[in-house]
Amino acid sequence: QVALKKMPLHKRSRKELVVNEILVMKENRHPNIVNYIDSYLVGEDLWLVMEYVDGGTLTSVLVRVFIEERMIAAISRE
Repeated sequence: QVALKKMPLHKRSRKELVVNEILVMKENRHPNIVNYIDSYLVGEDLWLVMEYVDGGTLTSVLVRVFIEERMIAAISRE
């Protein structure tokens, strides 16, 4: 399974940040990070293909669950 992320480029003022995000995702492989698979430019939209991770977005988890600062620090060190 894969996850797709659609990024409308016409809404982005700094397109170089999108390119940088892709480069960072391509170069970094870690079991605790969602892995980049591929990307496609379709019209004005960039479609990112990434590894599917069950459980929702990081934002949705952070909204539902309070995480203490020391736990965030430990997770970040991983």
